[in-house]
Amino acid sequence: MSVESRMDEFEKVSDKKTAQDVSRRMQEFEQVDKSQKYPSKDKSGTLPYGIKRLRPCPECGEIMEIHEIKEDEAVYHCKSCGNKLTLAIEK
Repeated sequence: MSVESRMDEFEKVSDKKTAQDVSRRMQEFEQVDKSQKYPSKDKSGTLPYGIKRLRPCPECGEIMEIHEIKEDEAVYHCKSCGNKLTLAIEK
């Protein structure tokens, strides 16, 4: 299919003169949007045993982010100095 014929088909589909009423579709969307429960954007709310997602780095003082959670330990990684810190999890 040539580029010209594809552009002609696109112009047929993208005719802006024919208006469509989308209010009924928007009402359906709003009902679904209100009924769905979205999880918290705060990731620390989902971590077990009170583990925090961010910690200060003991080496450079920058912020360390949690890298891995195991059954009995949490591993933090500092992006600025490359330090890895492993903390034991108390249940």
